[in-house]
Amino acid sequence: MSTTEPRARPDAVGGLLVATASLLFGSVVIFGKFGLRQGLPVPSLLAARYAVGAVVLAVALLVLRRPLLPVRGERAALAGLGVFLYALESGLFFSALQYGTAAAVTLLFFTYPVFVTVATWVLGQGRPSRLTMLALACAVLGAGLVVGTGGGLAIEKIGVLFALGSAVAYTVYLIGADRVLRRTNPLTSAMWVSAGASLGLSAYAIVTGVAQVPSGWSEWWPVLGMGGATAGAFVCLMSGLQRIGPVRTSIVAATEPLAAAFLGFVFLDESVQLGTVLGGALILVGAVTASLARTVTAPEQQIP
Repeated sequence: MSTTEPRARPDAVGGLLVATASLLFGSVVIFGKFGLRQGLPVPSLLAARYAVGAVVLAVALLVLRRPLLPVRGERAALAGLGVFLYALESGLFFSALQYGTAAAVTLLFFTYPVFVTVATWVLGQGRPSRLTMLALACAVLGAGLVVGTGGGLAIEKIGVLFALGSAVAYTVYLIGADRVLRRTNPLTSAMWVSAGASLGLSAYAIVTGVAQVPSGWSEWWPVLGMGGATAGAFVCLMSGLQRIGPVRTSIVAATEPLAAAFLGFVFLDESVQLGTVLGGALILVGAVTASLARTVTAPEQQIP
């Protein structure tokens, strides 16, 4: 699989696959909101979600005859990324959903491309360009609009902290994955990260005394929906990535907040305020601009 943009070519099917992945990732947010409404603790909900996702991805790997094990030398790193960083990122994201709408939380999370761009500059991978600074300004202004015009309805202050904390944790995850993952098949690494996140969140739930296994259909259907949508999104994302390359993929993937906002409006009766719309538009402009400005890195693995 090529991971360099110059070899990629415009491909309508590839773009449709990535857009489908964004819609599925947006649906994960909606399923999660339903799960939280059932009273499931965040760590337990996510541990079950990632366990289901890991099983579905394992089945997909067997069907596609792809390796279940990462290449030697990358297994410990993959396990660590899942158990610690991805568990943290996802826990913060879904904690934010308890204090804000799906649209507001997802939009704030999508400040991460700018964090990635700035972090890689700080780490010595090139000074920021004008596009980078424009992306940073758009993201900061957009986040300010989402927060400042919410009036306590779109998202509370603690939700803002959780959402931005999730974006920072995802930034660290992406940079770590870029440094340590070179040869492992993307679907294989996705399965391992999903399984690792499930183990990490399960351990946290047990230690903190909030471990709870879903019971009854009312609690299981959101978990199964989250896990199935996660696995389906990965298959679509990686298939699209092979066709259009990482930069175009990251640009099309910026439609995920719009998908979450639309699905939240349809299924959760969440209103979308003018400040959220304007701020979201600026954040999306910043995300796309940052994707165009930064150096192409390894494929980004998105699991909200």
